[in-house]
Amino acid sequence: MVMKGSKFHSFLRDKYKMPIYTLRLPGSRLYIINDTSIIPVLQRQVRTLSISPMMVRVFSHFMGVSEQALDIMGRDPIEDHGFVHQITLETGKGLSPGPNLDDLNAQAVHILNTSLDVLCAKQASTTVKLFEWASYEIMMATTNAVYGVYNPFKDPVVREAYYKYEAGLITLITGFLPSIVARESLQAREILTDAFVKYYTESGLDEGSSIYARNRFEYPSKLGVSLRDVAKMEVGGSIGLISNSMPATFWMIYHAFADSTVLGDCRREVAQAVQEKDGENYLDIAYIKSQCPILLSTMQEAFRFHSIGLSARAVVEDHLLGGKYLLKKGNTVLIPSTVQHSSSLAWGENVAEFYHKRFVKESGTKKHDHTAFRAFGGGATLCPGRHFASTEILAFASAILLRLDIKPSNGSWETSGYKETNAAFRLPGQDIDVKLVPRDNKTWHVFFSEPGNPMEVAEDSTATERDTKGDH
Repeated sequence: MVMKGSKFHSFLRDKYKMPIYTLRLPGSRLYIINDTSIIPVLQRQVRTLSISPMMVRVFSHFMGVSEQALDIMGRDPIEDHGFVHQITLETGKGLSPGPNLDDLNAQAVHILNTSLDVLCAKQASTTVKLFEWASYEIMMATTNAVYGVYNPFKDPVVREAYYKYEAGLITLITGFLPSIVARESLQAREILTDAFVKYYTESGLDEGSSIYARNRFEYPSKLGVSLRDVAKMEVGGSIGLISNSMPATFWMIYHAFADSTVLGDCRREVAQAVQEKDGENYLDIAYIKSQCPILLSTMQEAFRFHSIGLSARAVVEDHLLGGKYLLKKGNTVLIPSTVQHSSSLAWGENVAEFYHKRFVKESGTKKHDHTAFRAFGGGATLCPGRHFASTEILAFASAILLRLDIKPSNGSWETSGYKETNAAFRLPGQDIDVKLVPRDNKTWHVFFSEPGNPMEVAEDSTATERDTKGDH
């Protein structure tokens, strides 16, 4: 299992060709879903097969909240009035399509464009490590937009601690001897917690923070969760906020520039989103979101090709899934994205290739199975930040396509394979030294010509599933 990494579940699928199977572990069982058609059936059982008990474990093991806080956060975990469901709703208010998300996206995109202004003003090439550079830009744009003027991530000590904390994600969640095997991550968590305590204590939320950040502070606080425990919760929440966006941004840029065909197709599309007035250029992000299907497809394909995440549900009570498969209480159901994303039945015979037009809707071509796209999870647990992250990544990629040429310093885009140290995305085996070359030194503005409507980046079946909550 360790040797094959994220390919383990695909290996077992291809070897045994079973729609669902059981992995027996000491004291528990894992039910692994292979057959795409089972997933909607599973996702309708939002109470019987629930993520909520796992979130309580995240609060305890990964975030390290106190027993007093855990008593509040773990109360009635599968009920609508429980903390898990309510904090998800509060988080969603700042990330769902609407005015709050429009403001957040506008802030992040402005920060990214300002950073490109600095690069282009040099009128000379700048050599960077592409993954390191893209990750830093997305981290800072996201956290500055979310946390405002006193964003804790402006401190390099905090950024260094973040990476050490993130590296211990799986070890901390499993709870296996963390004080021994994840000591550095635990120490980093304390540094991050201290930074957020300082941020809250010094009224950081009052200086340009987002609705998202304020809601995540105010809701647990009014329930009696201590300041330090709220800080610990936000430290853990920062992983969901930026850990996946950083590698996703890298792969989007990588695939857009490494293949001349992809580069040409994407550049032709985004060029149509530019308006010129008085010698200055204006990039319309609303146009990018709604009228650039190849660019959007390239991003989705990067997600499909490099996502290695798992969707997990706890079996709350015995359940006969689809009337066929008995799932026993106390065990766990897993939907590995690698299994779905490598399915030739879902994606066609070229599933192992990166095809940047795979998600473009064209008449006369076979549609892919939406359910098999798992980069944002699915069902009631569909990632609430998908609209924010997707818009931010597309906007950044568009601005880069228009304003920069990117050339590998040694002429090769080779990444020496992959690393799997991130829980949801593969990372490049080695970073790539590239030259960022300005294409012009014009003044560029980014704007939204109309309120941000949601993009179709993942199948949203949550409404249907909410209607069937009582269906066991």
